[in-house]
Amino acid sequence: MRQLASSGPVLRACLREAVLLGAPVAVFLALLLLIDHRDPTSLDRRLAGEIQAIPWGALSFLPRLGSDLGGGLVGFYVAPVVAAGTFLARRRWRLLGLLLAVFVLHFALISPKLFVEAYRPSPAFGVEGAGGLASFPSGHVQWAASFYGFLAYLAWRAAPRRLRPAVPLAYVALVLATMLGRIDLGRHWPVDTVAGVLAGLIALRLVVALDAWPWRSAPAAIDAPVRPSPPARANPTARTAA
Repeated sequence: MRQLASSGPVLRACLREAVLLGAPVAVFLALLLLIDHRDPTSLDRRLAGEIQAIPWGALSFLPRLGSDLGGGLVGFYVAPVVAAGTFLARRRWRLLGLLLAVFVLHFALISPKLFVEAYRPSPAFGVEGAGGLASFPSGHVQWAASFYGFLAYLAWRAAPRRLRPAVPLAYVALVLATMLGRIDLGRHWPVDTVAGVLAGLIALRLVVALDAWPWRSAPAAIDAPVRPSPPARANPTARTAA
């Protein structure tokens, strides 16, 4: 009975993680089933054309900046190196291991590129782009959602309460900028970027679960050091009576 009672929190944690992971996995698989042919859907063509027709004017650098911050030179190389260097300098080996898990999950979750034949945007479909295959899902967006989500997770825990609302806002803005940049530059269709977000959220949830398991699920009595009980105080009444 004691073993069953102690396994209750573990079972509840596993059930919670299954529910949190089940939703994005189900939607991602549904999108994967929709991408069963090379040609993009009419909805993708229309949305991509409308996004590429946005008159940026003096802000024309924003799409490329969003793409680069999300998963280009800055997002995929510079930012992770800075994060890894910070963890090393502070001897945060656990965080360094979680960062490595983000990398591993990134390549695992964009692996559908290897077997899903989906054309990238090109003038052949009425939009701008260099064409090619390996369009589904967007690796840039997946990386932005998982890596910056990991940093946002750490920032949320460390930030003062009054500054916490800015963390998810900045995270969502960066992911949206990456999605917009990849579509505007003609590298991905909208469905590719949505799939990238879902794959990134799956990776992020796995990393958060890895961070919480099993250390934080252990009872506090097990983790807490055993302190000796203070010596019993003498009873002055009993001394007087003697």
